[in-house]
Amino acid sequence: MNIHYPSISQFKQFVELKDYRAPTKKEYVRNVCKLAEHFQCDPATLSENQLRQYFLFLRQHKH
Repeated sequence: MNIHYPSISQFKQFVELKDYRAPTKKEYVRNVCKLAEHFQCDPATLSENQLRQYFLFLRQHKH
C-alpha cells in the first residue's frame, strides 16, 4: 500500500511519538491507509458520515 497524503504523514509522526509497540503503530497506520484507499482521498477530508459508512462497511464485510 503506497498512499501519500499529508495527513497520513502527520498521523505516522503522531503515532511514532506514542508509547505503543511497533506492531501496533504499524497496524494503526495501515488502517488509516486502508481508509484512504477505500475512499480514494485524503482521510482528513472525510466527513463524520463517511466514516460511519466505512465502519458499517467493515462490519458487514468482516470475514
